[in-house]
Amino acid sequence: MNKINFEKILENLDEAVLAVDYDNKIIYANKYFCSLFNTNSELVSGKYVYDFLPEKTDTIVIKDCTYKISKINDEFCSYFYMSVVDNQLEKIYSDFISTVSHELRTPLTSIRGFADTMLLSYDKLDKDQMHKFLTIIKEQSNRLIKLVENLLSISKIQVQQSNFVYKSINPKSQIEKVIEILKNQYPSHPIELKSQADIQNILADENKFQQIMINLIDNAAKYSYERGAVTVRIANSSQNENFVSIKVEDHGVGIEPENLSRIFEKFARVENHLTRKTQGSGLGLYIVKNLVEKMGGKIFVESSTELPNSGSVFEVLLPAASYIAQSKKVLED
Repeated sequence: MNKINFEKILENLDEAVLAVDYDNKIIYANKYFCSLFNTNSELVSGKYVYDFLPEKTDTIVIKDCTYKISKINDEFCSYFYMSVVDNQLEKIYSDFISTVSHELRTPLTSIRGFADTMLLSYDKLDKDQMHKFLTIIKEQSNRLIKLVENLLSISKIQVQQSNFVYKSINPKSQIEKVIEILKNQYPSHPIELKSQADIQNILADENKFQQIMINLIDNAAKYSYERGAVTVRIANSSQNENFVSIKVEDHGVGIEPENLSRIFEKFARVENHLTRKTQGSGLGLYIVKNLVEKMGGKIFVESSTELPNSGSVFEVLLPAASYIAQSKKVLED
């Protein structure tokens, strides 16, 4: 390839490119580089490369955007390539690490603190105090277990290792079990189940279905106002007779329209005064959406912030356990 064709390619790259001689003097700069520094190739030619780029780091920030600098040497010169670093992705991962660290540290500190108190003052504590401390240790242990389970679910989803065991299950009885688990965690939030009389069974993995409902109902209670009720409604879908609809309604602050599209993203958390009071890893809804879709279902959300306590409604549609659906699933597997 001749020099003219090579430079044409460099001119059309979505990266800033410089070529320098072995005295570190610029001999070529493409359009992208010149646009970043508001200059042109004639003005930069012959200039010292480190008048533009940092000498002791491989990143540079220009116009609120971070660029990673790579250097390649060849027989005649050196090339500097500047590619955009995904700041948003970095921020998401940074926030995630920070959140998970906080989530781990808080319950571990509580567990250690109350365990130390019991060990050091065992003979001075009455029964009520012992019961209170042990209850806190148990609650914080459950919090840790849930975080670890969510992280494990994420890793399985990412490497496609989740094994699903499909069978016909009664959604009402499964949700009753979930409510029984969660109502002790949220005594100030009444959790009510309303079910259509002739509800169909669903074709789903029992454990995964429980995981979906635990996340949705837990979120509804956690992000509702004090004493806000949570209602779970089960009905045969009015839109498609081959699906069962499960709705989880809360009485929280609601979700802004611009945030509805990102709440199912990994590590995403919507900022408001209720979420600020409650720590979370931003993994629950991501897991829910993935599990629902892997079981052939869909998930929707409606929310309003216009009225006090208007809250949100999450609807999950899962396939009914008809003979046709079961046969189709067997063939797919």
